[in-house]
Amino acid sequence: MPTTPVRRPSSRGHSQDAAIMISHLDAGQGERHASHKPPCGSLGCPMYPQKMSATGPQPVPDLDGLAPVGARDADTFVAACDLAKARSYIHYFPFLHFYGSDGRLRWERHGDTVLVYQIRRRNAGGTRMTLYLPPMPFDTAALHHALERMQHFNKSKSARINWVAEEDVPKVARAGFSVFFKMDEFIYDRAAVMKLEGSGFSRLRRELSGALRTSNLEIRPYRPADEPACLAVLEDWEERMVAAGIKLTVGSYATRACLAQSDRFTYPLLTGMVAEIDGEARGFAFGGRLSSEMGCAYLFHTDPRFPGLPELLRYRLMEAYPDLSCFNDSGDSGRKGLQQLKQQFRPVEMHGRFGAQMN
Repeated sequence: MPTTPVRRPSSRGHSQDAAIMISHLDAGQGERHASHKPPCGSLGCPMYPQKMSATGPQPVPDLDGLAPVGARDADTFVAACDLAKARSYIHYFPFLHFYGSDGRLRWERHGDTVLVYQIRRRNAGGTRMTLYLPPMPFDTAALHHALERMQHFNKSKSARINWVAEEDVPKVARAGFSVFFKMDEFIYDRAAVMKLEGSGFSRLRRELSGALRTSNLEIRPYRPADEPACLAVLEDWEERMVAAGIKLTVGSYATRACLAQSDRFTYPLLTGMVAEIDGEARGFAFGGRLSSEMGCAYLFHTDPRFPGLPELLRYRLMEAYPDLSCFNDSGDSGRKGLQQLKQQFRPVEMHGRFGAQMN
């Protein structure tokens, strides 16, 4: 197939419109997806297409062979990440599991690869299947298999890949997809962050020192009993975003699922932390091992009245993984305050994340 050119913006920065966000308010407070929509059951979720029969709802035949991203699949996905030398936030298994907890993600094996699909209802009616990320590890035959499945399901020759890590861009483009830039991810050198040496880390040192001077502050492991208090932190953040005119995107059901079901995973795959001040939860964080060398800073929500907590939770999370060399902290959602916070950790790489379309 002829190579389709990669479409890039004139620069890697976000557009001015995307950057018109709050700065102080969003500085580390809930930098992931948010929505007031509660989680729904996996098979009963309206996102998951079903048909009716005399015996009740049945899966649509086009989804035969596709399974939910279950906790039991963790070893398979982590092994695939290691083979693929995965570096992107989108490859982190707990993220895929909790994001798919409403039934929107399905997966299958094809040869030695893992294929993850997204099934969503369309505003105009019906459902549409996309490939959530390229095959892990990448395999051209597996990509063609996924393309055929999508085209059959959608009854269309067009196809989409939601997310493509920059290392997969040339291979996806050679398969005939038009690839376009979407965002950059912050990757930190864990050892450098732990040392905090040099003028580049001066601001981070000040933020950490200030947080540690907070009276009666304790950073401790997350427990299932912490769910109500952490939900209150999350809901407070959502209210602040709405009050500031920030449009909340679909996805915080995944944060709620993580808070409710984090005990499905253990270290090193997932670690949860709570920041308590005077015995009251003021922030929480989750993250863990993405691959044998890369960690993922997965979720962070903190009370903005206590500066330095986002930095301290990130530092403590990375501190808990001495065997990992780097951490991926996703993007900045076009928010200036969040970008400034993450720049304090002196990223050694801005890792590109793309999308792909075939018409």
